[in-house]
Amino acid sequence: MDTVGIIYAIITVMAWGSWLVPSQNVKFPNEQAKTFFVALCTTVVTVIIVLARGELGQLSSAGSWIPVVGGLIWSVSAYCAFVACNHIGIAKAFGIWAPLNIIVSFIWSLTLFGQFRDSSLLIGLLALQSVALVTVGILMILFSGGDETDKTGKSTTLGLLGAVGAGILWGTYYIPSAYLSRTIEGASEVSAWASVLPLAVGMLIGTSVMVAITRKAPKLESRLDYFRALSSGGLWALGNFGMLLTVNAIGPGPGYTIASLCVVVNALWGVFYFKDPAPKTRAALLTIIGVLIATLAGLVLGNLELLDSMYEITRVGQ
Repeated sequence: MDTVGIIYAIITVMAWGSWLVPSQNVKFPNEQAKTFFVALCTTVVTVIIVLARGELGQLSSAGSWIPVVGGLIWSVSAYCAFVACNHIGIAKAFGIWAPLNIIVSFIWSLTLFGQFRDSSLLIGLLALQSVALVTVGILMILFSGGDETDKTGKSTTLGLLGAVGAGILWGTYYIPSAYLSRTIEGASEVSAWASVLPLAVGMLIGTSVMVAITRKAPKLESRLDYFRALSSGGLWALGNFGMLLTVNAIGPGPGYTIASLCVVVNALWGVFYFKDPAPKTRAALLTIIGVLIATLAGLVLGNLELLDSMYEITRVGQ
């Protein structure tokens, strides 16, 4: 891996591992408002980058706007994620939904795209073992500690449901563009950079509708709160474009592998900065161990295609 690829990878991991942090303690009128500010900043940043690259013209066909649907799914995912963080903390919430993202993506790969159907028995067993270890890691996080409802009124059950919802939906939001672009003429000709714009537009539409339904203006208490709320969106966008650069520099397999390490960064923020769960406690130890187990197993699961190719090359060489 070259120096530039390493820099892009570090930017991706740090941005996606930290994007929830700035707005975590901002007093929002509701979780819908929180998602709105993330989507707003993401859209503004994306428009600037796409215009600067001169790729807006690639979005002239109807098929090129398919990612809008993915943005709508993302908006619901973000709502679930913020609900989870509010009730069970960043470390636990991220540690649950991130591995689930990988499992759900793997299931879509099997059912929609037909990947791994001709893989060897060894790869199949490795996939089952990886899923089992991801499950073990998530269970460790789930049972790391905490009552059903604490004295502040935060519900563990609601938080867990939110984390699972984020895990399922964030493992799905890329499907509309990935699947339909294979069948709609012109959609596959759009660059990865340009395709982020309709995704961002879908995010903004979805979050705006959710805010409108609540009938509460997304008003915050201070300018600093607005800055912190928008910073979360800026970090998410930075991580998203950092991922594109990482994949371009070192390839999709290693790129997605490294990006998945953001869950470790997020767990460290949760334990050592927000102290939820508090450091040096049994809950913190189990949470971190569970995150590490689930992440490592998820990395293997997310790179089965690469491992399968390497196995086939080795077998043919023999």
